[in-house]
Amino acid sequence: MPLSKIQTDILRLLASHRDPESYVAGSTPLNRGATRYSNDIDVFHDREERVARAAEEDGALLQEQGYTLQWLRREPNIYAVLAGRGGETTKLEWLVDGDFRFFPTMRDETFGYILHPVDLALNKALAAAGRREVRDLLDLVTIHETILPLGSVIWAAVEKSPGFTPEGLIAEIRRNAHHPSEEWRALAAAEPPDPKIVTARLRAALDDAEAFVVRMPTDKAGLLFLQAGKVVQPDPGRLQDYQTHAGQRRGHWPDSIEITTAMFERYNKKPGP
Repeated sequence: MPLSKIQTDILRLLASHRDPESYVAGSTPLNRGATRYSNDIDVFHDREERVARAAEEDGALLQEQGYTLQWLRREPNIYAVLAGRGGETTKLEWLVDGDFRFFPTMRDETFGYILHPVDLALNKALAAAGRREVRDLLDLVTIHETILPLGSVIWAAVEKSPGFTPEGLIAEIRRNAHHPSEEWRALAAAEPPDPKIVTARLRAALDDAEAFVVRMPTDKAGLLFLQAGKVVQPDPGRLQDYQTHAGQRRGHWPDSIEITTAMFERYNKKPGP
């Protein structure tokens, strides 16, 4: 939860078409174990020439299986379709994404391949800084409480967007965090969120993040920190106790086999009911 029935069915149908360079990212895998429903399925590709091919191949399979397709966009960098069956619909988008990330894409039974949860978190923080969408606030709280504290997310995210500082990223997220009640009511969620509770939790998370980044040495900006096979928010006064991890094209696993194995097992656990 929450994936709608049509999203689950489509993802499983198309899973065999996914590979390390054609993977599902965005809010759908991020919220699989949370409460918010995503409006669409985003399939990202490292190379532009793969977008059209993936969209056409996925679309053909969907039609073979009885889905109706209404194509919304067919452009070099983005294809979009509204797929429907049995009274349900969902939007699918095929897009180009940069291949700079911290970890490789991961095999997943439902999605085929997905972006690593930590990279999903970093991308969401950057998105929340660059737009005003109420759904991002709920997602940031989910990230902070289930994947990685926002301090470490924001600290590493700046490496994906040169020009941002951690403090600047926090300020932009705060600036975009004000939404009227009707936008909150329009969110599709298994449990309707309470705006006061969500914004209070986000405000506290951003306060903690701000307190964290001001204590960190600037020459470590853009790095993740690992301990016992887990990406963690480090104690700024004891950075020597952690292994650092930098991003690179297509991502990479830590040098330590033990850490890699522990991390892979952790992030491949299926979310609870």
